[in-house]
Amino acid sequence: MSRKPLRRSAIPCFALLAFSTAAAEIATYGKPLEGLQKSSLESVLKEPEAGKRVRLEGTIEAVCKNKGCWLELKQGSKSVHVTFEGYSFFVPKDSMGKPCVLEGKVLVKEASSAEVEHKTSEGAARAAQRVSIEATGVEIREAK
Repeated sequence: MSRKPLRRSAIPCFALLAFSTAAAEIATYGKPLEGLQKSSLESVLKEPEAGKRVRLEGTIEAVCKNKGCWLELKQGSKSVHVTFEGYSFFVPKDSMGKPCVLEGKVLVKEASSAEVEHKTSEGAARAAQRVSIEATGVEIREAK
């Protein structure tokens, strides 16, 4: 039996193993994502349509430091405050800086001074924004 064929087959297996260990792990919160078409945050903020369902991708810029009950999603130079449907799920408080994909509906309303004060006390920078997102599901990419 020759060892050359065995060595050749070992190289692709090693490459596959190295590739799979570098892949990201996905942590899901809330409902599974439906596969909506990706929206740009810039367009959502520029022409907000209350109730419109959107899919946004970006980086988590901030997370509620008390419970993980909201996050701020950054895409390019734009950011938006994101709450979670019905207060039904939270994300890890150490998620800042991680890539994120979420789906939810656009909310267009002025925040009350009490809401702004509350969210600011939890670390929110975008609490006073007129446009926000109420996410039904969130996926956070975790590097292995």
